[in-house]
Order: sequence, then C-alpha cells, then structure tokens
Amino acid sequence: MSKILLGLVGETNVNRSKPETAFIKVQPLLDRTDVLFGHMETTLSDHPSDNDDIPDLPYKRGWLHSKPVNAEAWKTAGFDAVGAASNVCGSTDSIARTVQELDQLGIPHAGIGINITEARKPAIIEKNGAKIGFLSYTSVFYSQFVPALAKRPGAATVKARMSIIPSWRSEEMPGAMPVVKTWLDEKEKALMLEDIMKLRPRVDYVVMSCHWGVSNAENVQDYQIELAHSAIDAGADAVMGHHPHCPQAVELYKEKPIFYSMGNFAFDWWFVRDILKEGIMAYITLENGSVTKTSFVPVRREDESNDVAAVSPGSEAGVFILDMVRKLSAPFGTKFEIVGDEVVVTA
Repeated sequence: MSKILLGLVGETNVNRSKPETAFIKVQPLLDRTDVLFGHMETTLSDHPSDNDDIPDLPYKRGWLHSKPVNAEAWKTAGFDAVGAASNVCGSTDSIARTVQELDQLGIPHAGIGINITEARKPAIIEKNGAKIGFLSYTSVFYSQFVPALAKRPGAATVKARMSIIPSWRSEEMPGAMPVVKTWLDEKEKALMLEDIMKLRPRVDYVVMSCHWGVSNAENVQDYQIELAHSAIDAGADAVMGHHPHCPQAVELYKEKPIFYSMGNFAFDWWFVRDILKEGIMAYITLENGSVTKTSFVPVRREDESNDVAAVSPGSEAGVFILDMVRKLSAPFGTKFEIVGDEVVVTA
C-alpha cells in the first residue's frame, strides 16, 4: 500500500459567473494531494432566489443556492469527492439536482441523497492501491426540513441535544451566564457508528465529515468532542468539522486528527463577503494503514477579489490564524511546528 497525501478543505460555497476561477489562487495547494475532499456548503438549484418574500430556504432569509453550473468548479479543481450534509439542505428539489449534477460530473458524494439510505452511503475513492471511505453528516438542522427520510431527499444527520443549567450565582446575580450542556441523541449516534463500522472492513481508511457547532463561535461544544471521539473509537482515521465559519481547535486523539472547524475556504455567499475570511487546508499523510503526519496551511479570502489564497504562517494573516488555532487547541494538549509553508500538528 503506497503513501497517500489526503487534502481536506472546509466550508466551500461556489456561486460565480465563472466557476473555473473559484480555486484559481489555491490550485497549487490542491495539486499537491493524491486525494482531495471538501465540504460543499450549498446545494444546487436552477432557480436561486434573491427575493426575501420567496426565499430558497424558508428558515434562512437571504440564503441563495448555487446554480448547477458551479458544480463544474469542483471537477476543474480536481476534487475526488465531496461531503454535502449541512443545515442548508432544506430544499428537496435542490438535493435531487445536486445529486444529478455531481453524478454527471463523476464526483462521488456523501451526506445527501434522494432518501435516507442514499444520504448515509459513503463516497469511496481508490488511489495508490488503497481505498478511502468518506462519510458526511450534519448536527445542525431543522428537523422538519433537512433530514433525509425513507421517501424524502435530504441530509444524513446526527442530532445533538441540549440543556441549560442556571449559573450557581443566578440567585445572587440574575442574568449570570448559564451553563450549556450538549450531548448526542443516542439513536442517531448509534446509526452513525453503525455506518462507520460497516464501512471499515471495505476500505483502508475512513474519514468522517460533520457540520456541527455554533456559527462564528470559537468554543467546541461537548457533543462535538463526543461525536469525534466515538467516531474514531469506531474506526475513523480522521474527523473534519465545519459550520462555525472560523477555525477552531485541532486535536490528536489516539494519534488521529480532529479538525473541529476548518473555517471558510472558497465562499461566495454575499452575506459573508466581507467577514469570516480565515480558514485552513489540511494535509493528512496516510501510509500502511496509519496516519503518519498531519499538517495545515492557513488560507484567507482576499479583500478585493474574494479569492481564497494561501498565506504564509509567518505573515500577519498567517500568524493571526495560527495563534487562534494554537490558543483554542491548548486544552487538548496539541502542539504545532512551522515547517516551510505548513503548520505541522504534533502530540
């Protein structure tokens, strides 16, 4: 079994008049990889709406699905597979169209489907004599719109639950910040673990991708840790997270990487045109059935063009991203070392 360099990118929403330009400034980063996987943060629709009276998603004003032609950007850039489960999978018509476009382009996908069986299927890529299986889920969603059902298109989900406990100082100081506890729904957790355990004997490596956490929040929620650790315990070799739109902590759990949030990558939604510009691209070296190296490159969308581009770890933007990741990763004991243009993750 030969060595494989796996590339992972986070939240990506391509919605351009010229899709071929979406990854133009990071193409050298993408070309380094043997296998390239990313999170597709949009479904595709022939009729994206910019009318707030007729929104694409009734629960997300201002959201626009991408036009089908934008799927070509992923093919041109060389993505081997995509994960697509997210909170914006609430249009059954666009789910069917997305599956159709990706299938026509020959891009394997995970996380969405015309029914629950299809949504939970892995994308499997074979390269250099090894097979990598990708699974995609979302833990952020409206139950009445997003989950795939037996006869409804949608996304694969792993539901989380929450309780709010008043602060011990609430009697003394009304309004004191309460404690929020989160945990996984046991039934949906069991289904996710079943998917991993069924996939494990079929492939040499398993990567799980999950849409989770809180938008624009630094802190990792309890259920994210529970989900990531249980996935690795069940046989996953790496876990990548997205939805917060900003980088979060990186952890090595049992020597396997967890990227709790990779931040935004190529992102063309108008709402975040001028904000939430930072992200990372991860590289994971797979060899002889094990993860032998984990690293990442800081990336940032440029102010004028909105093109995503690599930034040196020693530059002002790179230092900002690395310092953020380092601070958030400290509770997990993760260390980092700059080697050339990459940040190597160490135990």
